[in-house]
Amino acid sequence: MSRPAPLIFASLMRLEGTTGLQTHMREFEAFLKDHGLPHEVATPFHMSTAPLLYVFVGLRRVLEVVWKPAAVWLYRWGHAFLLRMRLKRLMARHPECVVYAQCPLSAAVAMGCVRSPGQSVTMVVHFNLSQADEWIDKGAIATNGPIARRIRELERSVLPRLQGMVYVSRFMQGELMRKLEGLQRVRSAVIPNFVKALASDKVMPAARGRDLVSIGTLEPRKNQRFLLQILAEAKARGHVLTLTLVGDGTDRAELEALARKLGIADQVYFAGFSAGARAFIPGHKLYVHAARMENLPLVLLEALSAGVPIVAAAVGGIVEVFDEGVEGRFWPLDDVPAACDVLLDVLKSEGRLTEMGQAASRRFQSVFESTAVGQRLYDFLLDRS
Repeated sequence: MSRPAPLIFASLMRLEGTTGLQTHMREFEAFLKDHGLPHEVATPFHMSTAPLLYVFVGLRRVLEVVWKPAAVWLYRWGHAFLLRMRLKRLMARHPECVVYAQCPLSAAVAMGCVRSPGQSVTMVVHFNLSQADEWIDKGAIATNGPIARRIRELERSVLPRLQGMVYVSRFMQGELMRKLEGLQRVRSAVIPNFVKALASDKVMPAARGRDLVSIGTLEPRKNQRFLLQILAEAKARGHVLTLTLVGDGTDRAELEALARKLGIADQVYFAGFSAGARAFIPGHKLYVHAARMENLPLVLLEALSAGVPIVAAAVGGIVEVFDEGVEGRFWPLDDVPAACDVLLDVLKSEGRLTEMGQAASRRFQSVFESTAVGQRLYDFLLDRS
């Protein structure tokens, strides 16, 4: 029996890290290793490109202080340049391979490295609507500035020419197909993110006996201000709840000041950055999420895997993660008192929390468990449908 063509991960980011993209790569690579399936990883962080990488990183740090849009341009151009160096070598070594690109720019680089009919490029959609929006949300580029326009132009040009598209949510599949002409003709599948299950009985001392937990970069898009407002509203009604915020970011000082202003500073634990952030989830009663837009957030799958119910807004692909009233509840992001009603309603019954936690574990095993979903993804990439 002939050995299958190798998969080559192509990403501007390293494997190690806490983003959803990096977790997706690590989980899928772990599946490939466990099943002895051939694969390679192409990133700008290979030792052969390290000297140039240090130069780009140094220049970028200077530009972030004096001109943020230029820093974004350098990041994208520099990392794409280094990724191209690595991909060219790997694809020359493998005349038959499937490149699994993790973003539109890495897909564009891979398409430029194709040299034989046996090489194809498939991309997974991690971003929300456009990568330009993510840079805009961080305040790094202008909404209709030249860099935002170039990013959108790249997406319109590259995505319809791919050999395959993987969408992690039906929501994002529908949004992009409506937005980008020609994308409907690209072979595609909706295959959700997946993770290995968390051991629900392994509780960190910092999590034991606490009420709410939320993980994510402390930034406007994640909307942690809303969570603090909910805590203050609950306290005004006589319910003193604890919240663990895991993550760091530009909003940390502002959020800490807001917690003091609202009189809830002693209820909020700012855990800071943690490479193993998901280990904070077991031990909490609820996972709370306030992001205004999401594709299919991995952290919610990690909560399900730990048997922790979720309260989040019904935005983007979140409605595909859990069912209202079964594994969690949806709350409105524009009405703090109404959202507090939802939260307190879930917490008022220990029996109901237990039932929702058990339902969360069952849903994880049936929909998001890594072995079954990893096999689906592998079969799609190798066109074994």
